Amino acid sequence: MLKLAIALAALSGLVTGPNGQPVAGAKVGASPFEQNLDTVFASTNAQGEYSFDLPEHDYVLYVDAAGYEMAIEAARAGRLDFHLEPGAPPALSETYLASARTTESPLLDEQYRQIEKYYDRLIAESEARRPSKWNRDFSSLDRYLASVEPHRKRFIEMMGGFPGEKTPLNPRRELVGESDVYRTERVWLDALPGVQVYGMLLTPKRPGPGGTPRGAPRPALITQHGMGGSPAMTAGVSERDDYMRRFGAQAAERGYVVFAPYIVSDASQRSRLHRKAISVGTTLQILEQWKMVRVTDFLTSLPEVDPARIGFYGISWGGRTTLYAAAIDTRLAAVAVSGYFNQTTKKQFERSTYSTAYIDTPEEYAFFTNLITEFSDADLASLVAPRPLFIESGTLDTAAYFKDAYIEYTRAREFYRRLGVSDHVEFGLFRGLHLIHGTKAFQFLDRWLKP
Repeated sequence: MLKLAIALAALSGLVTGPNGQPVAGAKVGASPFEQNLDTVFASTNAQGEYSFDLPEHDYVLYVDAAGYEMAIEAARAGRLDFHLEPGAPPALSETYLASARTTESPLLDEQYRQIEKYYDRLIAESEARRPSKWNRDFSSLDRYLASVEPHRKRFIEMMGGFPGEKTPLNPRRELVGESDVYRTERVWLDALPGVQVYGMLLTPKRPGPGGTPRGAPRPALITQHGMGGSPAMTAGVSERDDYMRRFGAQAAERGYVVFAPYIVSDASQRSRLHRKAISVGTTLQILEQWKMVRVTDFLTSLPEVDPARIGFYGISWGGRTTLYAAAIDTRLAAVAVSGYFNQTTKKQFERSTYSTAYIDTPEEYAFFTNLITEFSDADLASLVAPRPLFIESGTLDTAAYFKDAYIEYTRAREFYRRLGVSDHVEFGLFRGLHLIHGTKAFQFLDRWLKP
């Protein structure tokens, strides 16, 4: 067998202390520039000498010896000597340390309380000032849409702005299976360079109850899972039932062409990606909203879909994604938000017996710069208006407490009332937990999306 020889180079030197005396037993670490975790070690001998035979690289070398300050330097092959200075931590009396521990904690706690009160005041002021940032014109539908359009653009910018321009979708489709009612495929779409939309496409073979005549373009429905979910669970091809109750499959059985896209649904993964996104001035959420735009682009390209009758139905974080998608993309003709609609400031910050506030969870990805200064959920609903909007809420749902959801719904309903389209918005309450109920929601979507 042919073995490749790795070129090794000697790297050696001397470690001395005060007066040039050799330092024996010092630990010398060598770490390649490119692999800072791949560190090798050598110890100095009685004469203070060390040596390595290392692959050709640029290295960081550091020396650690008891009683001396550490030394660090960069080197390649050859010789590198180190001179160490005596080092010792300052001596502190135990009495002093104990005193600090016992007397300073209340002072530190007070610092925290002062800052939290300061931010609480800003949050309360933002809640009070938010309506003044909107100047909706209800004198006509055209004037209304023109008056809210700048807020739609500002919402996209606030979330970090769309990450790119539209490029070819290059759809790739893979058959999963088919029944007598519909065909199921996995689909990948190009969203950004190196980033794809993944989801499942369900295409009915025959009309659903009260559905579209054979051969005519059908209504389409994007069905969005929430945290812990996946397209397979939404599409009904997973191994277990769950809180989504295969609502994508239900929609296909009702005669909709269904696309069930994936959003990152692992909380730790979302937080990690959110930290990276905000570090470069954007958010994970706007990238995923861009994916929803591309899903709608894909559905409008299908000959079996009527582009004027594309709806969106999502639950939990998928419900939030649904509301945001409808606020952003006016091509969505009707939407249903399940297990999400909230009084925004309260859901973000206020502790409740009935609902968990995001501030008390690890879900840092729920926070966006300046969100509450302008956009409550009802304000986002005003960007959906006059398009039909359904809010679904369970009496035992602790993610979106139904009374809070209903109060926020009444604010949204007022916008629809002033536009003269009160029948375009509806609240559906059911007895149950955080799950897709579907009965009234599908009836609502059928009314607006089917001929």
